[in-house]
Amino acid sequence: MRKLAIVAMVLLLASSVFAAGTTEGTAAAFKDPDAVRPAAIETYPVSGFAWNVTTDVKANEPFTIAMIVKNNTNPFMNGVLEGFAKAAEDMGFEALLLSPATADSNEEQARLVDDMIVRGVDAICIHPIDSNGIVPALERAYDAGIPVLVQGTQANTDRIFGWYGTQYYDQAVLVGEYIANRFNGEANIVYLPGPPQAQNSQDRTRGFKDVFANYPGIKIIAEQPSNFNRAESVTVMENIIQRFSEDEIDVVIGGNDEAAMGAIMALQGAGYKLGGEDGIFVTGFDCNEDASYAIQNGTLGASINPDPVSLGYLGAVFLVQYLNDGTLFPESFVPWPSMEDMSNLIVDSSNIDEYIDTMAWWKIPE
Repeated sequence: MRKLAIVAMVLLLASSVFAAGTTEGTAAAFKDPDAVRPAAIETYPVSGFAWNVTTDVKANEPFTIAMIVKNNTNPFMNGVLEGFAKAAEDMGFEALLLSPATADSNEEQARLVDDMIVRGVDAICIHPIDSNGIVPALERAYDAGIPVLVQGTQANTDRIFGWYGTQYYDQAVLVGEYIANRFNGEANIVYLPGPPQAQNSQDRTRGFKDVFANYPGIKIIAEQPSNFNRAESVTVMENIIQRFSEDEIDVVIGGNDEAAMGAIMALQGAGYKLGGEDGIFVTGFDCNEDASYAIQNGTLGASINPDPVSLGYLGAVFLVQYLNDGTLFPESFVPWPSMEDMSNLIVDSSNIDEYIDTMAWWKIPE
C-alpha cells in the first residue's frame, strides 16, 4: 500500500526569501482586475471519481505546489492529500503535503502559508480551518503573486485564485429530506455540528434547518458543536445523554463521520439501541472507512460520499492548468463532486456493499 509522507508542521525555513515560483506573466494574470474570467465552469478537466480519477493535463515544468489541509487526523483530510499526491504523480509536479502539527490550529495553518511564501512555491491549495482567521495569510500570498485555490471551507476574501469544493448546503438539504422522508416528518434530532466559525459547518446547519422548517413534527432537541472530532463528540454526546432518554432521541446527525462515530461510541456506552426499526438512527458525512463498515453492520444509518480523493486531485489540475498557460478560474464557486453527476451520493444499507466494492475513496490501491 502506498504511504503518504504528510508533513505535520514545516520547520522554520532559511531566512533568505526566494522569489515567488510563478512566472511574472502568470503571477500577474490572476491578480489583473481587467482579466476576464469565465462566469462558471463548462467542462471539468478530469474524469472519473475516487482512485479512478484521471486527467489529460501534464505540467509543463516541475512546479512546486503545496496542499494544506486542516489536520492529518481526519480521514477526509488524508483522502484530499492522497488525491493531491496522485495528481502530482500523474501530471509531473512536486507536491508538498502539509497540515498543522496541532490539529485544526488556524495559527499554525497560517504559518504554513507564510512558510510557503518564503519558500517561493508556485501555487497553494488550502482547505481552511477558519474562514476569517486564514484571510491575512492568504492575502499575503496574493501580494506575493502566488495563486491560492481555496478548497471546501470558504475563505472570506476575494484576493485568491478561486474557490471550489463540496456543496455543503445542498448535501445537508439532501440528508435533511432523506431523514424527513424516513421518519415521515416526525423526529426528535440531536445535532452535532462542526466548528461554529467554519463556513462548511454553517452551510450544513443552514441546509438542515431550512429543510426541517418545512416539517413541524421534526425538532432539534439538542445542538452542540463537536468540532468534527471523534473524541469531542463522545464527550458531547455523553452530556446530551444525561438529558434525554433513549426513547426521546430518534436521530443523531454528526457534522461529519468522525462526529457520528463518536456519538455511536457514547450511545453504545449508555446501552442505547442503534439502527433497525426502533433504534436511534445516526448519520454522518464523508463515507470514510469506519463509517462504511458501521453502515454495513447497522450502527450508522447513512453517510454522504464527498470523494476527497478526486477533490484533492481536481485542485491540483486547476492550478497546473493556470501555471501552464494562465487559464483563469471561474468567477463563481466550482462545485465538486457535482451532485447531478455523482451517483450514490447518499450511502446507506441499500447500497453500502456496492459503494465499498466500487467507489470507496479510502481503499488505496496496492
